[in-house]
Amino acid sequence: MLEKISILSPLLPIIFFVLFSIKKATKELWVIFICTIASLIFDIFLANSKWAFEHKYLVWNLFTFLQYLLFNFFFYLTIKQRAIRLGIIIISIFYLIVFTQTSKLNTEQSSSLMITIGYIIYLILSLSFLILALKPRSEPTNILTPPFLIVVGLLISIAITFFLFIIATRLTKEEILKYYSLNYYSNIILNLIFSLAFILVRHQIYNPPPESQHVDFTNPYDR
Repeated sequence: MLEKISILSPLLPIIFFVLFSIKKATKELWVIFICTIASLIFDIFLANSKWAFEHKYLVWNLFTFLQYLLFNFFFYLTIKQRAIRLGIIIISIFYLIVFTQTSKLNTEQSSSLMITIGYIIYLILSLSFLILALKPRSEPTNILTPPFLIVVGLLISIAITFFLFIIATRLTKEEILKYYSLNYYSNIILNLIFSLAFILVRHQIYNPPPESQHVDFTNPYDR
């Protein structure tokens, strides 16, 4: 039951994106929307295709690589600092090289390695985003934005499953089945937070933060 909920959980942010965000979504939100669609397709394909189950490590590697490209593109669009953007490009080239070398193995070890490397990169970029978002400014800013929620959701997901993938190769099949439910919970929580981020888009359209509202200093009521 939990596995089915996890597989279908991307439907929730997809629905909320179409209902609340599709007309006003920025490029980075479109990237997350595509990522949720890809997650839903891959999970359903893996759960219902005999071929996919027999080649599950290949399928996982392909999704891991696609997810990595999408999440890093999200950070590239969200973080405006040139140094960090250049770092994202350099790290992505390194990741591509490692991926091409390890994906040929199609083993649990290769899948676990690529997921772990991806998580470390997500963690670094997420912390960089938060440091920049929380940096003191002369004017008050609203940090509660859809990208902020997405990054927080990603950090929670990493916190839940990071060590699971690190030690996955050392666990027995029984232990993997016992602890793999953490991945289901992580997926469900992540998609719930993505849904909140898409809902927030509509809320901000009708209730813009004070710093985004136009002030006419010629009007005595706006002084």
